[in-house]
Amino acid sequence: MKLMRLYSIAQELARDLVFEVDDEVITLSIKGVVIANVPSKSYNFSFFEVSESEFILALQAFGYIVYLGIESDAELNEEAYPSIVQILISELMPHVNALIREAEKIRYRGSDMLLDDNMSPTLKEAMYDILIKHRKGRTPYEQFEVA
Repeated sequence: MKLMRLYSIAQELARDLVFEVDDEVITLSIKGVVIANVPSKSYNFSFFEVSESEFILALQAFGYIVYLGIESDAELNEEAYPSIVQILISELMPHVNALIREAEKIRYRGSDMLLDDNMSPTLKEAMYDILIKHRKGRTPYEQFEVA
């Protein structure tokens, strides 16, 4: 029953955000949310580009990482990413913090897909890949060896 509260908070993140980039209006839609408990209590964020119009924003705080699967209605220019990510973080962090506070309150330990709002196949694959890696205790970040 306590886990249901996490699902309802994640539903509040399912939204469309409208941006003006290079005089063009672009809509970013939050389609997926994954939460994972991690040993680190530090604050951090990461950005994973899945395709020209899909990416994952990972926000970490208080021992949890919340992954937001985001789809754009148009291709995004790489130069626009820093400003878009900055606005997304400031806009979404209150909701992510509410989700994390509730996870702390119920002492949630694990990882789960809290929202799958009609994600595209490529974004869905990327989000579930992250979820599976967390469940196996592995990092979702690609590791490269020096040649």
